Amino acid sequence: LGVERQIADCEALAARLGWSVADQYIDNDLSAWSGKARPEYQRMVDDLKNREIDAVLVWHPDRLTRHPRELEELIALVEGIGDVRIETVTAGDYDLSTSAGRSVARIVGAIARKDSDDASTRLRRKHAELAAAGKVAGGGPRPFGYTDDRLQVVAEEAAIIREMASRVLAGDSLRSLAVDLNSRGIRTSQGNEWTSSGVKRILMAPRISGRREYRGEFFEAVWPPIITPEQSDRLRRKLDSRTTKDRRAPKRYLLTR
Repeated sequence: LGVERQIADCEALAARLGWSVADQYIDNDLSAWSGKARPEYQRMVDDLKNREIDAVLVWHPDRLTRHPRELEELIALVEGIGDVRIETVTAGDYDLSTSAGRSVARIVGAIARKDSDDASTRLRRKHAELAAAGKVAGGGPRPFGYTDDRLQVVAEEAAIIREMASRVLAGDSLRSLAVDLNSRGIRTSQGNEWTSSGVKRILMAPRISGRREYRGEFFEAVWPPIITPEQSDRLRRKLDSRTTKDRRAPKRYLLTR
């Protein structure tokens, strides 16, 4: 909804400026400061290079870029092309063709970058506090063995987890477990068939032992355990060593190179 509102505001500004909208470039849920590739932003840059568009309109400067490096690349591109206008809904003209305009853009970019860094620091601190208190954090699919709120045990699924843990510790392979669960009609929390990696992910999760892990440190969680921490540690060591064994060096034979 936020993106739709920004598009509407941008279209209204384009109409006031008398601009025709050639295309829309929407990288929804991709932050300008995260460093991740933004396909639509890159497509916009390519369209500028190819002279398919001659102006850019954004809702706010930090929707365009929050990285100094990326801003400098955009400035170089605009200088190379020449007459390229950049307008924003919230901050007016974003003129990268003049020395004064570039200075303003760099200052605005530096402030936006600081705001992003500060927000990231606050978020990390929040996650650290939640972990230390053993509280639930994040969303995503319901974890197998627990209710939607992640605070109560689902008895039938908990019994399956205990069975999986016992069998792996007794020497059963992950693949044989997945095949057996599927043959018995048991499905994951999302209703899918089991895979070896899915079984391993469940058994490696600190959650099933009533713990939260944050940056390598374990904290007692507010939800009840399904297996003991001791069992969990044994499983994690066993499954980690199983991964290591899969990476053994290739065999060598005499008279070969």
